[in-house]
Amino acid sequence: MTRASPIQASLNGGELSPRLHGRVDQRIYATGVEELIGYLPVLQGPAIAAPGTRFVDLAKGPCRLIPFEYNVTQSYVIEASALTFRFYTNDVRIETAPDVAYEVATPWSEAELAELAYEQSADVLYLCHADHPPQKLSRTGASTFALAALDLDEGPFEDQNVDETVTMTPSGVSGAITITASSALFEAGDVGGLIRIETQDLNVAAWEPGLEVTVGEYRTWNGRVYQMSGGTDRTGTVAPTHASGTEWDGSGSGTDINDKGPYGVQWTYVHDRWGIVRITAFTDSTHVTATVLRRLPWLTGGTATWRWSFGAFSPRRGWPHYVTIWNERLTFAKNATVYASVVGDYENFAETNSIGEQTADQAIRVSVPNPNIIRWLAADRELLIGTARAEHVLKAQSTAQALGPKNVRIDTQSTYGSAIARPILTDGRLLFVQKARRKIEQIDYSVERDRNEATDLTRFAEHIGKNRIMEMAFAQEPDRHLWAVDAAGSLLACIYEPADQALGWARRPLGDGLLAKSICRCTDPAGELDQIWIYATYGTAHFILRMDPIWQSGNDQADAFFVDAGLSYSGSPIATVGNLDHLVGAEVDVLVDGASHPRRVVSAEGTVTLDAPARKVHVGLPYAGRIKTLRYEAGGEDGTSQGKIKRINRVTLRVAETLGIKIQVQGGDDVILENRLDLVPMDQAPPLFSGDFVFEAIGDYDRDAQVVIERVAPLPSTILSIMPTITVGER
Repeated sequence: MTRASPIQASLNGGELSPRLHGRVDQRIYATGVEELIGYLPVLQGPAIAAPGTRFVDLAKGPCRLIPFEYNVTQSYVIEASALTFRFYTNDVRIETAPDVAYEVATPWSEAELAELAYEQSADVLYLCHADHPPQKLSRTGASTFALAALDLDEGPFEDQNVDETVTMTPSGVSGAITITASSALFEAGDVGGLIRIETQDLNVAAWEPGLEVTVGEYRTWNGRVYQMSGGTDRTGTVAPTHASGTEWDGSGSGTDINDKGPYGVQWTYVHDRWGIVRITAFTDSTHVTATVLRRLPWLTGGTATWRWSFGAFSPRRGWPHYVTIWNERLTFAKNATVYASVVGDYENFAETNSIGEQTADQAIRVSVPNPNIIRWLAADRELLIGTARAEHVLKAQSTAQALGPKNVRIDTQSTYGSAIARPILTDGRLLFVQKARRKIEQIDYSVERDRNEATDLTRFAEHIGKNRIMEMAFAQEPDRHLWAVDAAGSLLACIYEPADQALGWARRPLGDGLLAKSICRCTDPAGELDQIWIYATYGTAHFILRMDPIWQSGNDQADAFFVDAGLSYSGSPIATVGNLDHLVGAEVDVLVDGASHPRRVVSAEGTVTLDAPARKVHVGLPYAGRIKTLRYEAGGEDGTSQGKIKRINRVTLRVAETLGIKIQVQGGDDVILENRLDLVPMDQAPPLFSGDFVFEAIGDYDRDAQVVIERVAPLPSTILSIMPTITVGER
């Protein structure tokens, strides 16, 4: 027999995969546990009891949560349900009257919400879904919003037709016109879409200097048509290049050395080589009516041309299904193609500028090198692109020139494949859900390979995503945790500190009956801490919940909030707590003035009665808190202690501000941590305990020698280290 006293000084390795339970040789084994439920690993090493969730309001129905952060002190959470948006700010719902939610009508059904993409720019939120035109939600006041379809009049367009036998003939050059096609080109789904129409020949004489011209005469220069509207009777020496209005081609005064002149004509811009129309009605496969948005390139209608192209977005051709803002460009994804707007002009997708040049700041259109539909876009220095098959970057073909329509390429970086889930960009690293929804991958730049590489963040806890990861949110303050919702309705949490190589997972199931469905992050009203908001179902009810901040050292014990879907009361002493209608019939945990109170069942009237009046009360559903250690590697006389008969003789827990936990050693009896000192009056809460708590519990001999710690009251719990004393047998 040998005796050993190992110490587990850190628990931030989190819950380890069963595949690692024999890997005592791995560094993370020393900081990991077999189960970490209802506790959160933190950078410094402890496991801290996960905070509770506050009931905010009832949702209208099944929904998804979308953050809208105008600035750090004006954050909103959008409750996106079928055909409706509701809004929350300053921890409460925006209402037009008591109990009447402020709503904005939307076009998206309940089934479409999961694939609704969004991107914010200042007080505008751009939204898109493949089955609807893109929309923009504008913040019009502190508590008002307006939703409108995004009006894209300058494109984008598909490739130009190249079959010279297939033509379109517009009946006019402006206003409402009819377009006749030489073959069956049109369908009813074209209504609402654009057509770009270019002339084959302007059929106008060219401008030249020193020509004699008359008022009303047309001339062309550099692909534009101008009409003389005044000046002298001879052209000047400066060719007209303007794209609107009227300008001179000379001074219009003075004479030359031969006493000739003056020269100079006023030219009014009329049109150039191409125009744009929006289809307003479908007649048949060869006829549609349209409204001219940009004047067509003829002096009169009725001229056929084969140089035409349909708009890329329409009911027939589909709408963009993802959106981001990258390099000052509003950027859409439709199928396998990326469309990026003109720099600084988010709603302009023109591929040439006002003088017909394709400069670097014009719109970009480029496709990924495989036919898989793009599932997400993320804006970093380069545009990151995820499909079901691979991850790509969009960047400049040549670094010597500015990125633009003539200097762009897409490179494949990795081949993990992505699920349809919004990724998270933090500290220059991108986190995305892998296509099977069992893993979360991190994309980071590798200097050695000169490419972005993906790393599996669940590699030490591959089991954590067995129920499929659906949605993520990242909270940076007060501790850096990546949160996720799985399809079983539980929350998952990971301490994410890549600079310190801290990566540990925990599970955070909600209280009995609560199933998490959606999650998002916003900033608290003070603009200091990150808040996690949750949409959860409870039977047939739909709850909007807000997670409390992680417990911080020095907080008032009476403010401890460790219940789910809970409410708080603070004021004059009361013996009956009400407003619990959302939890009628549920057994709830109760904390009164910092002390654990016996559980109660919420009455039909939505109340619970206390044993004695209290000034500060928290009531809500209890939720699990459990830590189970791995098999300790204590060493033996002839090598490892793994697989040998062992007995734990004593356990010392080092804790900080902890109460309401119990410990079980090797399947023995539970022992509860008590801290009622003789000096503490019986009508006051026992204080939280910090220090070493020694459990003189002798376990039964087994080959595992594991310790289980559980929360048994809605109180703070911070486990700093676990120090067992173990006797190890010879076999």
